Amino acid sequence: MDVLHCFGTADPLFDVVQEIRRDGSEQTLYHYDEYSNHYILKWQGQPLGTLTMLAAANGRLDCEDHYPTVLLDQHGDELFASCKLRIRRGPSTPIAALRTLVRGSWAHQLANGKRISIANADVRMKAFYRRMGFTYLPGFDFIHPELKTQSIVLLMAADARGRSYCQDMFTELAKQSDQPALVEMCCGSFGETGSRPRVGSLGLAAVA
Repeated sequence: MDVLHCFGTADPLFDVVQEIRRDGSEQTLYHYDEYSNHYILKWQGQPLGTLTMLAAANGRLDCEDHYPTVLLDQHGDELFASCKLRIRRGPSTPIAALRTLVRGSWAHQLANGKRISIANADVRMKAFYRRMGFTYLPGFDFIHPELKTQSIVLLMAADARGRSYCQDMFTELAKQSDQPALVEMCCGSFGETGSRPRVGSLGLAAVA
């Protein structure tokens, strides 16, 4: 299995991203797609999955209003959001496909200096994300503005001390993050969410 990468919406590979998204949602295009990294999992030329990652330094994150402001303020340069994960049925097991896609996308993010991922998910998916390496941030639950589902906020950092799909990759890093300390910092700032204006490095205004 191979993990391919494209940036933004102009790359022809983004058509494949939309094709896979169409399997799980009627909507295939989002405002943040133009400044996001998109990853496609392929096996023998067939697309099996996709995952989108948005760097906080590039523009506004999906559901940013519900994320801890302290994380955006203090770690914006190494923070990215993970979203729009889709895995199709294919020749491999879904877990094997998921691990390959997650590891491939994290490898690219690590190479670009990113160390912290934040995500939101349906509350019923908490155990699923925990197996990947994410930690739930209690207190930041919200109703998703588009899906109208009860959503939770989770964080995963490049910390080799914790079990994750990328634990061995984190071990090789000269600079790691402290996931428990980041979680404690975020939970200690409960009530402070990312609702202030920001401007990313691409010059994209991020106004609540």
